[in-house]
Amino acid sequence: MTRFGLLFLVACAVVLGWGAPASAHAGGLVATDARSRVVSISPPVPGLSVTTIEDGAKLRLVNRTSFPVAVPAFSTVAPGSSLTWADPHSTPVGRRSGGDWSLTLDAGGTPVTVRGVFDHVPPPSFVPWWALTLAVAVAVPLICRRVRRADLVLAGIGVAAMAASVAHVTGSSLAVTSAPLLGTFVNAAGINLLAWPLIAGGFLAVVRHKPAGLLAVCAGAALTAVFVLPDVTAFHRSVLPFAGPAALERLLVVVALGGGAGAAVAGASVLRTLAARQAAA
Repeated sequence: MTRFGLLFLVACAVVLGWGAPASAHAGGLVATDARSRVVSISPPVPGLSVTTIEDGAKLRLVNRTSFPVAVPAFSTVAPGSSLTWADPHSTPVGRRSGGDWSLTLDAGGTPVTVRGVFDHVPPPSFVPWWALTLAVAVAVPLICRRVRRADLVLAGIGVAAMAASVAHVTGSSLAVTSAPLLGTFVNAAGINLLAWPLIAGGFLAVVRHKPAGLLAVCAGAALTAVFVLPDVTAFHRSVLPFAGPAALERLLVVVALGGGAGAAVAGASVLRTLAARQAAA
């Protein structure tokens, strides 16, 4: 019954996680190989500024002039107001090289050209990161077979995967400057709002020698791994939507994915060992 329960919970976790948002990166941001920035506004208009935010994913216009400024196909910005929008001219998504871009505004009847550039950033080698993820996933079951309190070790690994997932979602949320932080975090967390309490509660139960806690840890770990899986793009892209070093973001994905998957796989064996010990006692 215990093994069946584990399989059932993990299967539910995979199904729920698969239906979650396609990426834990917040605000709809995605990993790219370029950054976008504004280099000039011609002719210069005193009080009018246009800048890129979120590595160029969006543009922000601030109108401190005395007349409205029209952004074609988007909106008209009244004096004293601002506008943030995603413009297809300036987005670095999908770019594999540098280049120029431009767009034209209407500032009180005067055409104003905003010019920018794409700064290409060479992508990293993805092989070491995938190898490290696989090594972590394989190591978890092997370690659990060689220790006495495999349940406690497995629960600890589940907590490590949870901590990496929390840090990953937090860093992704902090990278978004165009939306409120709390709402961005909740949206980015998605199914993790179920997975994290499962792992934390399961860990406390395992510490109290309750085998059922391991079921919760394994289900939560499976959810964590499935949810972070789309974000392996961090292994392949150079510019990541994360408020911190890119290497840290990749390491968090390694721990959340490798540790989560390894914990889910090792769960059945650990529960089988616990059942055998209880039967022999």
